This record gives sequence, C-alpha cells and structure tokens, in this order.
Amino acid sequence: MSLVSSTPGRAPQPSGSRLPRPVRWGSIYHAVARHGVGTSRLIVYSPVSSEHERFWARSASAFAPVSLSVGLLLWLLLVAIGASPEASAVGIVLVGVSTGAFLWWKARPLRGRVATAWSSRFVLWPHRDDEDREEMITTLSLLMERATQDLRHGRITRSVYDHVWMAVYEETHALSPGRDK
Repeated sequence: MSLVSSTPGRAPQPSGSRLPRPVRWGSIYHAVARHGVGTSRLIVYSPVSSEHERFWARSASAFAPVSLSVGLLLWLLLVAIGASPEASAVGIVLVGVSTGAFLWWKARPLRGRVATAWSSRFVLWPHRDDEDREEMITTLSLLMERATQDLRHGRITRSVYDHVWMAVYEETHALSPGRDK
C-alpha cells in the first residue's frame, strides 16, 4: 500500500489524517491602540533560511513577553512559599537575561535576512497611502497563509510554494521602511 496518492496534475498528498507541519514563513501583526492608531506589521523570513534558523528567530521574538509573564508568576510563587523577594528577583533576572542572550545569539544568522514591512495610521482619519500600504501588507500575509494551507493539503508542490514565498519576501523587502521614497 502506497503512502501517497498519485493523482495526475496534483502534488502527492500524505495518506491519513496527519498533515505535515506548516512552514514557518513569518508572521503578521494587526492592532488598534487605545488612541485610534492602527498598526500592521509583516515579518517574512528568508526563503533560503533553514527551519532551524526560523525556529530560533521565532523563539527569540517571543521571548520578551513570555519571559516577563513567567518571571512575574515565578517570583510571586517563590515569595508566596517563603523565599526572599530580593534573592528571587535577582535569580529570575539572571536566568532571564542569560536565556535572552542565548536566544539572541542563536537567532543571529537569520537577523539580517528578514524582510519587515509595517504601517501605522489613524483609524478615524485614514490617509490613502497608509490604507494602501496596510492593504498590501494584509494581501501579502493572506497570500502566504493560503499558499501554506495549499502546500499542507497537497494542492501545490514545494517548489511552487517556494516561488510564492520568494515573491512575497521580495515584495515585503521592497515595502521595508528603509526603501520608502
């Protein structure tokens, strides 16, 4: 019995209910601040980077909010069980700083090969250029999400996915803040 189905014109799809893990191509962030400022930020990793490099880059970017939350909870727990507040705080800070430095060092190979585009605008009084930029960022992220889903479900091949990823990476790089006008 074959592990893949071979339908003409379609990419081989794994049999069974388990699909391959999605590719870590980057991330999108949309937020509206309290004062009516909408922000969109698109981060696209280099398509020639390895899964290992992208793992460390994602870990480093998630480190600050996770470490602050976990550090505060751990400190409260240690103080609640009777540990010295000062000693607990110093220990947690030392562990947090050393872990952050380690993640920063592991993410360094990919740091220079990340394309980032962002848009900030007033939600109540939008400027047409800002709206166009935000629409382009949203379109690029939706294109990558759709390509990732198509790859996972066997509707496109990995080479087609890599071409889409490279096009989105180049387009995002062209939108980068340093490349404006």
